[in-house]
Amino acid sequence: MNKQEDKPLHLQVVADLICPWCFIGKRSLDRALVVLARDGIAVDVEWLPYQLNPTMPASGMDRKQFRTQRFGWENALAMDARAVEAGRHVGADFRYDLQSRTPNTLAAHGLSRLAWDEGGASLQDRLVDRLFAAYFTHGEDIGSSDVLGRIAADSGMPHDAVMRARSYDAVVSRLESKSRVLGINGVPSYLVDGHLLLNGSTSVDGYVSAITDAAMRLR
Repeated sequence: MNKQEDKPLHLQVVADLICPWCFIGKRSLDRALVVLARDGIAVDVEWLPYQLNPTMPASGMDRKQFRTQRFGWENALAMDARAVEAGRHVGADFRYDLQSRTPNTLAAHGLSRLAWDEGGASLQDRLVDRLFAAYFTHGEDIGSSDVLGRIAADSGMPHDAVMRARSYDAVVSRLESKSRVLGINGVPSYLVDGHLLLNGSTSVDGYVSAITDAAMRLR
């Protein structure tokens, strides 16, 4: 394949930052992007917000209590085990034993949008990667302003980023509503040129194939 000379393909990923399959999908997508770059296909990734638990209290909930109410504890444990096994193959490290709370993700999504506006794909990617790892690998409460502030700083954002991101609540709501209008009711979902490309995470090869086909169609 000849080197692509056009602008990068714009891939939008609709995701929640506490969705295990979004974390797994990111790890697989990251590997796919390396393969695609070698094939001359540049991809610009934008993360779009989606709240799996939009009515979650601002302070979050005890994780066991929440998941017992929603799924039943034994079912929740089985779901966790499937994610752990899938993540093991792509470098998504899950430590559910460290998690004590299920957070409200509105503030984290606002921070992600601020990162996109102020630093583009590279800054947003660093932030999203750290948010996933903080929650799933280190068991941190990513609904906490203190935790978000540290992650923002580690990602290269200004010290007042979390405070300024509070003004993004309406932006998050608007983008989430737009995704739902498109028929998206599960995450991760992937859009190219405003159209659904994939619904659900897939393998590295699956991402490479789908994105390559999309790039060819748009040429």
